[in-house]
Amino acid sequence: MSGGYSPALINGNSYLFTKKGVEQAYDAMKKMLAEGRRGLVITRTHPSRVQQLYGLDCPIMWIAKNIKTTTTTSGVINLEPTRLMKIHSTISDFIKANPGATVLLDGLEYLITENGFSTVMKAIQLTNEEVAMSGALLLVPVDPRTLETQQLGYLEREFSLPEDNNRDR
Repeated sequence: MSGGYSPALINGNSYLFTKKGVEQAYDAMKKMLAEGRRGLVITRTHPSRVQQLYGLDCPIMWIAKNIKTTTTTSGVINLEPTRLMKIHSTISDFIKANPGATVLLDGLEYLITENGFSTVMKAIQLTNEEVAMSGALLLVPVDPRTLETQQLGYLEREFSLPEDNNRDR
């Protein structure tokens, strides 16, 4: 598969990218933005680095701790990793305000480290319900090596897998 590989994504679905996860998820995001969709990236990687690597034309929020305010002097919007409901409501508010929007959540492993798997899973399930009702898209890359087999199984059950959608055609 080349870096330009992009599976067909269906509105109202949440996708878990496990193969070349981060690269493939950002490629899909770029494609969605190029199609005129509104987008939001919530990431563990500093937003200036994300811009440098992918050049996305959309808001980018940073999942980071110990920053005194929610907006730093550089204009970076910060989300505390332990405030899962704030992250959920940020996604929910965005997709309600922007029908057909695409949200990329990059940093699930960090959220699990900070909150525990079951707590993150509950927040993801709630977010997935909102995505399904709104017709939006949620893109979540993960490195399967960072998860236990059972955890990966739970995530694969909750999400659609873009690799499978393409393979079956």
